[in-house]
Amino acid sequence: MAVTQVRAAETPAALVKAAQAEGELMLYASVSEGQIKAILTGFEKKFGIKGTYLRLVSTPLIQRFVTANDAGSNEADVFLDSSPTAFEMYPQWFAPLNARSVPSVSKWPTKWLGEKKVTVQTSAMVVQYNTDQVSRAGVPKTWSEVLDPKWKGKILLTDPRISNTYLGWLDAMERNLGKEFIRKLAKQDFKLTQSGAAGAQMVAAGAYALNFPAYASFSVPLKKKKAPIESQVMSGPEAVNQTSVAVVAKAKHPQVARLFVGWLISEDGLQNTCQAYPVSSPGDPDGKFGCVPLKNPEVVNYAVPEARKQELLREIGLAAR
Repeated sequence: MAVTQVRAAETPAALVKAAQAEGELMLYASVSEGQIKAILTGFEKKFGIKGTYLRLVSTPLIQRFVTANDAGSNEADVFLDSSPTAFEMYPQWFAPLNARSVPSVSKWPTKWLGEKKVTVQTSAMVVQYNTDQVSRAGVPKTWSEVLDPKWKGKILLTDPRISNTYLGWLDAMERNLGKEFIRKLAKQDFKLTQSGAAGAQMVAAGAYALNFPAYASFSVPLKKKKAPIESQVMSGPEAVNQTSVAVVAKAKHPQVARLFVGWLISEDGLQNTCQAYPVSSPGDPDGKFGCVPLKNPEVVNYAVPEARKQELLREIGLAAR
């Protein structure tokens, strides 16, 4: 399938006027707080509408959202999440997305559109590395290269048991590279971290040379402080996690919600997001607007069956045989 670059789509003046009359936005999101602030700042700068937010990791965010809707006390206007669970299990709480309600949808690649959500980001899983210990030329570029004996004892692995996303990465590695990859990785004498953000801090401090799987956004706050950390987008495979956005069915500010989602997937919205944080997007596959270009992104499986999950964990030494 040919990739599609988002083209500028005109935002109806009537929608802008109606949204500005509502005057505010409430965003529920699981992406990093820094990214949320960058997005809301860009939206306010464009339309003069202030946004507030609730930021939680996916599982408690979904629980909070569903509980509020079941009780008839929803406060969210827009839901932005890196887990597909809410969109798949609770479609009744989201409004239909089409070119009539959100004009920018007509410009978006159809592969990444659902009836009630649009995948706005495809965040690549990366290797974070300490630049005092590893050169740009010497950092692994493919997942197979992390098996080089020189990395033994220098790897901080983000525990795949803590998140369906990280377990999905392990699943993608086995499907593409085979069980032998998992077994060899298990022999690299890695240590575990309970979050990619904590992993970034430990790599920046020099405790480990490499941390993975992770996201480039974890290193952004540290790089701003001149810490010796960088991230490398990996290939073989290009494992990604998809982040989707939806208008909430019972939004208190429905016109603002429509305007926000349309702007987020517009050229201006993509530039705002991708120039602030290193993410990829189906709307900018070649990086024209500042997003990280990906050639062949493979979305990880967020719902690995329990039997397979235990099999993978046994192979890497994190579950009893």
